[in-house]
Amino acid sequence: MTLAVQQIEQTRLALGAALAQEDWEAVAQLDLQCREHVDAAMVEPLDDDSDLKRSLEGLLALYRELVQAVTRQREEVATEIVRVNRSHQGAKVYQMFG
Repeated sequence: MTLAVQQIEQTRLALGAALAQEDWEAVAQLDLQCREHVDAAMVEPLDDDSDLKRSLEGLLALYRELVQAVTRQREEVATEIVRVNRSHQGAKVYQMFG
């Protein structure tokens, strides 16, 4: 396993852990690292690319999970914003007539 593949694997594991903890700051930082490691792997000469292929497939699967989690999180935040806005509007009406 090449250094680039090892770095991708280590970063993928860390990214998976950050996702499990919903640590979005760590996810953002690790995403940048993943991009750098993938870029490095693309220019590294390989005799056998099977390790790289497996590593990238694992990374792709993780990014699918990540996109689903971020979409869920965004929807939850949007729902909460709507709820807060409605409560705020209700309070304004109450103040006007109260």
